[in-house]
Amino acid sequence: MTRFLRLLLLKSTALLAFAAFATLAAGDAYATRPEPEGFLLHCSGCHRADGRGIPGIAPDLRKIGPLLQTAAGRAYLGRVPGVAQAPVGDEELARLLNWVLSEIAGTPPDPLYTAREVKALRADPLRDPVAARRALPTPKP
Repeated sequence: MTRFLRLLLLKSTALLAFAAFATLAAGDAYATRPEPEGFLLHCSGCHRADGRGIPGIAPDLRKIGPLLQTAAGRAYLGRVPGVAQAPVGDEELARLLNWVLSEIAGTPPDPLYTAREVKALRADPLRDPVAARRALPTPKP
């Protein structure tokens, strides 16, 4: 590898590291982003703009409200990989979860998710969300 390419690679790596750090440092810089915008940016790629999902890939968010009937179901919603690993801060993620459940699923969480709860849940993301969902108690329709 030529000296020029090594230098270019080093500078590119440093720039990427800086960008990643800046993104993490921003944390909840977008905590005031409107929830519909956050949903379109971070969720609609898999769940579609109306929340109906993609069969076999992403579940229909309009049908997740019954999961709130149990503590295990509530925790599951905060631990699925798409939620736990979302590139947003805990405050924005809590607001986004509350909005999705209220506006798309038609089942507002009670109590509402908090940034503190979301932080704890996303610290332990599910490795196999399909198996974890099967293991949940069956919610009433």
